[in-house]
Amino acid sequence: MKNIPEKTQNQINHHDSVTASVKASKPLPLTWERLIPKQIADDTASSRLVQLHYDRYKTATRYVSEKQVLDIACGVGYGSQMLSQAGAKSVIGVDICSQTVNYAKKKYFAPNLTFICANAEEFTWSELFDVIISFETIEHLQQPTRFLERLHRLLLPGGYLLLSVPLGETRHFDPYHLHTFSHGEVSSLLENARFVAESSRCDPCFMSRSELLRWGQLYPASSPSMCELLFTRRGWRIVGDFVLQGGFNLPQLLVISPKI
Repeated sequence: MKNIPEKTQNQINHHDSVTASVKASKPLPLTWERLIPKQIADDTASSRLVQLHYDRYKTATRYVSEKQVLDIACGVGYGSQMLSQAGAKSVIGVDICSQTVNYAKKKYFAPNLTFICANAEEFTWSELFDVIISFETIEHLQQPTRFLERLHRLLLPGGYLLLSVPLGETRHFDPYHLHTFSHGEVSSLLENARFVAESSRCDPCFMSRSELLRWGQLYPASSPSMCELLFTRRGWRIVGDFVLQGGFNLPQLLVISPKI
């Protein structure tokens, strides 16, 4: 498996401008879990997460020219719009939250871009896709293997899946995560669903104690209660990471896999 190339200087400049556009914006409730550019807080952890997300979509733009693209679990749609602007023939953005889809339709409209409210684990389409994007999705799903098998059926022969997933134990950091994965486990999941892990990149992401304390002030919904910290397994893991690691380590794996 080869490595995905590092960012070019143009990409770095692009990310700097993206980060700058986020500065001085005000957070909305619950944006700690669902990233909304220009509405996420002006702190270093949030800015780092924004940059990681944009970087993944920037990588994906290399694969979409004149292609039929599915962006499944697309969130508020900024990434889907990036794909549409990169020369995709068409982009379908799918998310389970109707409020999120309505926001995407208003903020990220493009003539070759359609947003649909649907469950990613049940999504079907009348045509096949050349490229499927699924960033930070499988850790949220009850049946990751079945989901990947569904994506395999939705891809044309020779099509590409671009998948990202956090590595290691993250369920105490984000209670919406249902699974934990290693790099090897992600490769096995893809192989079982008849994909070939052709190239990959692991982006480091460490959130320090001070960043997490600031994060908790900005997004109170993300912080466990004192009772949860003291009397639950999730709380003990959080305290352990604070004490032993000085924060949370959340490396992000991006894998590019052609259909077998």
